Amino acid sequence: MKTLTSKKLLPIPILILISGAMFSSHFGVGDLIFPPILGRDSGADWFTASIGYALINSIGVWLAYLACAQQNQSLSGIATKILGKFFGKIYTAIPVLIMVFFILPRVASATHEMAVLPLFPSVPLGVSLGVFFLVSFYIAYTRATVMDKLGRFLAPALILFVLILVVKGIADPLATPGISGCATPLKDGMLNAYNTMNAIGALLFGGWILHELKMRHIADIRDMGVNLNIIGIGTALLLSITSTSLVYLGKSSGPAFMDAPIGVLSTDIAKGLLGQAGLIGFAVIMALSCLSTSAAISSMAGDMFSEMSGEKLKYRVIVTAATLAGFIVGLVGLSRIVKYTVPWLVLLYPSIIVLIITALYRKFDEIRIPVISGVIAALVFGFGDMLGFYGMKDNPISVFAAALPLGNQGIGWMLPTFVLIALIWLLLSVFSQLNQKRGKEL
Repeated sequence: MKTLTSKKLLPIPILILISGAMFSSHFGVGDLIFPPILGRDSGADWFTASIGYALINSIGVWLAYLACAQQNQSLSGIATKILGKFFGKIYTAIPVLIMVFFILPRVASATHEMAVLPLFPSVPLGVSLGVFFLVSFYIAYTRATVMDKLGRFLAPALILFVLILVVKGIADPLATPGISGCATPLKDGMLNAYNTMNAIGALLFGGWILHELKMRHIADIRDMGVNLNIIGIGTALLLSITSTSLVYLGKSSGPAFMDAPIGVLSTDIAKGLLGQAGLIGFAVIMALSCLSTSAAISSMAGDMFSEMSGEKLKYRVIVTAATLAGFIVGLVGLSRIVKYTVPWLVLLYPSIIVLIITALYRKFDEIRIPVISGVIAALVFGFGDMLGFYGMKDNPISVFAAALPLGNQGIGWMLPTFVLIALIWLLLSVFSQLNQKRGKEL
């Protein structure tokens, strides 16, 4: 039997360090701005809303890591198994490129608008982005030290600030919450969590962690799976605790700023609870969280495109290109970036969830046709939601999805998609058994 010294498990401090690094990689601007506004708007239904948020943002992250552990592969390997080499790489490249061209500039622009401007209103956007991406580039450029930089320095700072803010908010809330709630708290929580892209990111980061484990001399497939699952659980727990706390903070203190838009609300709450120190602390934590996300995305993109190209594209070249792309697109500004991002996220998320859940089955490659059918069906439903963001809310796909079970919560696509997978799987099994029986008779 293997022992800890034979590398079945990494040492506990290293597992904690990597879990903290992954938490800080996931915990970006979305996790700072969406939970508080969700809590304020859901009111008395804040806990149901926080469950919806956690289903996508925390449970989705853990299941994604578990799927990577089961298959010992990243999204690229999982998608290639099902869609073939060519379409699998295209399917993988889309969310990676979304992260590079949408999420990188979003976190950089958010740092400027929510961390720099409140303290230094005369600093130009270009200067903020330049400094931001230089630091991000420094963290991501040397692959062997990325995880240590994130886990040792950024994660503890993030957790400490959120803890101080939440404890102060519980002890001395800024407002008396009303008893009103909202009509669809679970759906609202899930839609807000979509914006973080954490479940999609986890499938991509899963391969990044597998690479990290190999660098730390964890080579056995089962050992890698066990380590990755532990890291996934730790990451999901940290995300769940922080998001639920921030939703409650929005519910208890958010009503004091009913007119504050997304992003501004978080700043107002921090300043209201802790004064100027809260504003400075929030600015620092915003910068740190966005930097950790930016560095993680750049490093992950380097690993992913290097893997998909058979090492023809070098890690450092991709990191450099991603940094430049984030800087250029970031000049557009935060509000426009968020507007452009959401439709693509709702298009992809249902199919990503299908891949995450089906990849939990160890013999995943044996159910290729049912999974392809489910991915296509999920993309069709996602396309209906995407059209809704472009003003076509009453398109036939969305109307049909809304009439299905759970349709009022925004997940009407789920039951028919998985029923379709099960039916095709069953039919193929029956046909296979009939063919085997005929073969024996012949």
